[in-house]
Amino acid sequence: MTPADLLRRELSRDGARPFVTWYDDSTRARVELSVATTANWCAKIAGLLVEEHDAEPGVVVTVDLPLHWQTACVLLATWVSGAAVDIGGTGDVRVAAHDDADVVVASDPLGMGLSRLVGSQPDDFVPLAPVDPDALALRVSGHEWTHAQLADAALQAAAEHGLDAETRVLTTMPFDSVHGLDAGLLAPLAAGGSTVLVISADMSVLASRCATEKVTHTAGVDVGSLPRLA
Repeated sequence: MTPADLLRRELSRDGARPFVTWYDDSTRARVELSVATTANWCAKIAGLLVEEHDAEPGVVVTVDLPLHWQTACVLLATWVSGAAVDIGGTGDVRVAAHDDADVVVASDPLGMGLSRLVGSQPDDFVPLAPVDPDALALRVSGHEWTHAQLADAALQAAAEHGLDAETRVLTTMPFDSVHGLDAGLLAPLAAGGSTVLVISADMSVLASRCATEKVTHTAGVDVGSLPRLA
């Protein structure tokens, strides 16, 4: 099992359900993506990475982006392509908001810049070869994980915390550690649940938002009596 397998599984199970909801409390922006929409973004981004940057097993993609729905799609797309994600280091390809990056992804709530960048890519992505479960998938803080290890860790985390298809995890943790990736993306995906990403969190509205969004767990922040993922 790999992260790409987890995404395909959820797409076939219920592609219409919400998967990623993103808030920027500094601008009051809110964006929600279904599993199908997430998978479509991932296919287009993976197509770009493969076609223009030769992403494949052995290629390392540095992702230097804030907590954002676009970042979730870039991470998953990199794994779908078979390449590895590097957080905070130097890889073969750099995805960042800076103009000197190989792939420039501005923090646009609606993703207009990203849409123009990948708009010509197909809506479906099929790798030339299946993703190698034993190939490098993630490098962060001096540690490395394979695709299989990432997926297995996410499945284990989901089981340990009792996450299921009704789970909605609200997280303020950036995707700059394996804990942030698990809590805000991979464990909810493995459980068949969903995630609510919040940046510039306004603590005065988090409790009401958790009620509105039917949040079941939090990460990076305590809200009322909701269980917090360690």
